[in-house]
Amino acid sequence: MLVSGCGGGARQDAADRDATYRVTVPRASFPAHQDLAAATELRIAVHNDDDRAIPNLAATITAGDGGTSIAAFGQQSPVSGQASSSRPVWIVDAGPADGDSAYANTWAIGRLAPGATKTFVWRVTPITPGSYRIRYALYGSLAGKSKLQLKSGATPHGVFHVRVSGRPAQTKVTPGGRIVSVAGN
Repeated sequence: MLVSGCGGGARQDAADRDATYRVTVPRASFPAHQDLAAATELRIAVHNDDDRAIPNLAATITAGDGGTSIAAFGQQSPVSGQASSSRPVWIVDAGPADGDSAYANTWAIGRLAPGATKTFVWRVTPITPGSYRIRYALYGSLAGKSKLQLKSGATPHGVFHVRVSGRPAQTKVTPGGRIVSVAGN
């Protein structure tokens, strides 16, 4: 009897087929103005307008123009010769639930039934001030055979322009233990 080790089990592209699925993106949001150390969320909702299930809804996040060679939510390091060419701008506190994949900067959240909507949610905390572009692209599978298409015929993608303030958010802890913004912030 052969026992499978690391990487055993079903292939990630097992349900992938050469097909194009109609979708809408009813909501994609990431605050344009953020403060250092103030947690926030990037959210992308995807609705399946097709009459077939999408095999494995996936999203790739890239920063600036570096593609997946730069870590998601990161930036190109100004220093050459380092082990990694990117440095974080945001700490990813939590990615989409059960969405981790072996693909660079890509999360997959599973099958999307006809007429259903799923939302990708990344909880992040900015740690580097500056102005940034965060891009997203959506796919119907990890292997790329299953494609998504908007009503216009375009591939679903977008960009967020974000400015992270060099000043941390002014907050306080209430007697009940909640963290709240201080007035005047």
